[in-house]
Amino acid sequence: MQRKPTDRLSGIKGIFAAIFVISTVFSVESMRPAIASLFGTIEIEQNRLIALASPFGRDRGHYQLLILEQLSNARPCWRESGSNPVRVEPLLLNFDFTGICDRATDGNNYSIRIGDEDLGGRYLLSIVRRGNDLVLIGSSLLESNTPPIEIGRTNGITDGYQKIVLNPGWRFTQRTYRGKTLHHIYLTGDTTVVDAPPTLPTTVNLPLPNRPLPTPQRELIFTPSPSPSPSEPAPLPPVSPPPQQSPGRTIPAF
Repeated sequence: MQRKPTDRLSGIKGIFAAIFVISTVFSVESMRPAIASLFGTIEIEQNRLIALASPFGRDRGHYQLLILEQLSNARPCWRESGSNPVRVEPLLLNFDFTGICDRATDGNNYSIRIGDEDLGGRYLLSIVRRGNDLVLIGSSLLESNTPPIEIGRTNGITDGYQKIVLNPGWRFTQRTYRGKTLHHIYLTGDTTVVDAPPTLPTTVNLPLPNRPLPTPQRELIFTPSPSPSPSEPAPLPPVSPPPQQSPGRTIPAF
């Protein structure tokens, strides 16, 4: 019979998990100031950009954020009509807009910035329907209980592309890195008007087990004894010769 100990890590994997969570939180928290200061920002002309609620889906009933930028005056990139809401015709779809227009279509090209803090890794930009309105909001990816940040709205709903009017305290800026202007638009909030989101906690209180580690259990492994080798077969008895017939009587000859 042989004995084999079970995996001893089963009793301490909770401690390793707690250490991993703590080290991860501290690593992310220590990187946040570096990320916030990594990118700078420059001011840009506000009338050269427009934020749109762009319809998509089979019934065109869903909307996503689209930002258009007029790079040169060669041709207009969009045309506005009406009010509350303002309907927008994206003219750049009708010609080669290289060097004339630019567009930002997803989180790789735009994000939220409040003051000097880049919130691109913490907040997701989306458009939601609230009554008879389309509202541009930033939703926290890390703090589920944090209310969304309202950035702008269309002031009504109509068909097609609609202009999003930014709320007071919000403006367009552009991201920079080491003095170089990047292809990334910030929706920037002024801290004198817009409330900054709560900061992430710098400490995490995780209860560690204060009870002694359990004694590793052992499992018994029974190894069957080798079966005895079969004995050699007994030799067969010798074959007896067939019995001889007894001689018959001799018939006398006449």
